[in-house]
Amino acid sequence: MRNFLPLLGTGLAGALALSVVAVPVATAESSLSSSSLSSSSGTPATKTEKKPWVHVEPPKKTASQPVRMLNGTTIQIMDDVLGKYSAHTGFRSGDLGAMAPINNDGEFAMIFGDSFRWDFGQGWMSPVGVVAKMDEDGFIKIVRPIDNTSEVSDMISYHRVNNKTLIPSDVINVGGVLYMHGTWHVPFGTVVSSQVWKSTDQGKTWTSVGSAPGDYLGGMTQLLTWDKGPDGYIYIMSTKFGRESPVFMFRAKPENIADPGKWEGFSSEGWGKNAVAILDKSVQAGELNLRYIDGHWVLAMFNEKTLAVEVRISDKLETSWEDVPVATIAKNGPWGRPQSPLNWSQPYGGYIVPGSHLDNMDIVISQWNTTDNSRYTATQFNVKGLDKFYGIDADAVREDAVVEVLATTPESTPDMDAEDNLVKDKPELFMSSSSSEANSTARTVGIVLGVLAGIGLLGAATLPLYRDMLPPQIQALLP
Repeated sequence: MRNFLPLLGTGLAGALALSVVAVPVATAESSLSSSSLSSSSGTPATKTEKKPWVHVEPPKKTASQPVRMLNGTTIQIMDDVLGKYSAHTGFRSGDLGAMAPINNDGEFAMIFGDSFRWDFGQGWMSPVGVVAKMDEDGFIKIVRPIDNTSEVSDMISYHRVNNKTLIPSDVINVGGVLYMHGTWHVPFGTVVSSQVWKSTDQGKTWTSVGSAPGDYLGGMTQLLTWDKGPDGYIYIMSTKFGRESPVFMFRAKPENIADPGKWEGFSSEGWGKNAVAILDKSVQAGELNLRYIDGHWVLAMFNEKTLAVEVRISDKLETSWEDVPVATIAKNGPWGRPQSPLNWSQPYGGYIVPGSHLDNMDIVISQWNTTDNSRYTATQFNVKGLDKFYGIDADAVREDAVVEVLATTPESTPDMDAEDNLVKDKPELFMSSSSSEANSTARTVGIVLGVLAGIGLLGAATLPLYRDMLPPQIQALLP
């Protein structure tokens, strides 16, 4: 029954019923990782005072020579994303790197998993986020921390007890609102629950909007990816954490994105109450990334069975994904050999960069030397020729997506609100007058407002103490 999931209901009752669905037990190790995955830990980062971001220009990058693959595609390693290229934002080591666009200036949110301020194990945080963009030379450039402060920190605040960590799965922009899915591990590899957060300020702050037990739907919502289709639905591909399970497909209305009990599963009968695995025969799914690009669905995925990061492209979601040709992007090989797309030791992840097209796609792939932790990072791969491999006319289908941006209003403070209310209620005080008394009153009001603005909340709290000391005409103007 590993490839069949009944969607029985919502809420806790549904979760308990679904937990008995027979699926293979995931272990905390894979054949790719020779040491325990739970070693992704270390000394938590020290919390520091938040200061405003000051622009720092990262170092220039250098790309490797392009490699012509046997399938006709051309792949070029475009240098690492992290290390010295992320040090200016307060961390040097990390993995994953799921992305979603945040504006029409080419900037996108980039979310990393277990990350470290320095080398592996030193200053542990997860997840962390940055704002990045593509530079004029085609390299990913990390611009600033996602919260616009001086250095990155845990995006979600929590106590790291028993090596507890939060691993992000994917992030999506829906109507200008960012949604992030992640799983809680205690310790890493043991999923206790999954959760969805949203951000209405381009990733600066996050609010929880839903959660599910780790065994919900037999664990098949532990690791997922999603994107919005042209019909308005959110389409989801998911698997169980541990790289031993097949891939399932669901869809949800945007308002139900955080409630898997209201998702529809896909099977041979179409969309409905049941879900049947869409990739099973040749797949042990790891990290997934689904994106709608140029009128086609692109799935990037780490496949434990082939030890490779792979891409599959289809013009339809409702298709036989088992029959979709596979394009290999990075294949595992020995550390002792030169690193290239044909020999990229211990790869995983595979996240598509916003702005990619079928004929020119950038994918971020993680790499971790689990023997000595000497390399733990994320690297940009540029892939050309996927359009020809899949027999697609890239020019005919090209679409430049318009990023949805949520309209925001400037932040206000109590003193600003008091001043705005006064202007609204007593506009005559701010109009020109020939009366010296009116001018004098206006000047006095200006002084008082200036003092209130300067002392802010303290002034508001102590106002009753000095109210009686002010002239009666000023007292009448105060709240």
